[in-house]
Amino acid sequence: MPRRFPGLSPAACAALILVAGLLTGCGAGQLSQTSMDKNPVNGSNAEAGDIALRNVYLAAESVGERIGDYGSVSLSFTAIHTGIGAPDRLLAIASAAAEEVRIEAEPDELVIDAGTAIAAGQPIESVDPATAPDEPFTVVVRPVAGALRPGVALPFTFVFERGGEVTFGVPFDVWSKGEPPSPTRPQR
Repeated sequence: MPRRFPGLSPAACAALILVAGLLTGCGAGQLSQTSMDKNPVNGSNAEAGDIALRNVYLAAESVGERIGDYGSVSLSFTAIHTGIGAPDRLLAIASAAAEEVRIEAEPDELVIDAGTAIAAGQPIESVDPATAPDEPFTVVVRPVAGALRPGVALPFTFVFERGGEVTFGVPFDVWSKGEPPSPTRPQR
């Protein structure tokens, strides 16, 4: 024996089902959130001329028991020359949220030829391992007191000789002692 709901006619039930179907359809479409591609990285991306900055993030290891006790802070990124023309050079990195941003690299390590990349604080991937640098260089950041909090993006400006400058938010990533730093750490 079919179960009936008192007070609801078959027409009302059909209308209810139709409305539920229409509302469900409103969440889908060409620009639905589930159709958006998201890179499986922790950092930000930006463009400056022919230079593509990828997976840009601040990293620090927690050194104390209190939240906010961090050791050395570094800036990690990969800068890719996507053009076919003349080389470009990273001239400077600055932030209003930092007392100091120091690039620890030789000047020739900051030149980016067309079709190549430089990296700070993360592995360098190259199609031709013979031409890839052995190690990434380091960018040390001394943030303004209280500026560094997990989940907060700080403004950084990258300046390139040909590509000009670009300012964007760089997220802060913290890890526990002994845990491998991003991007080798599994995504959570």
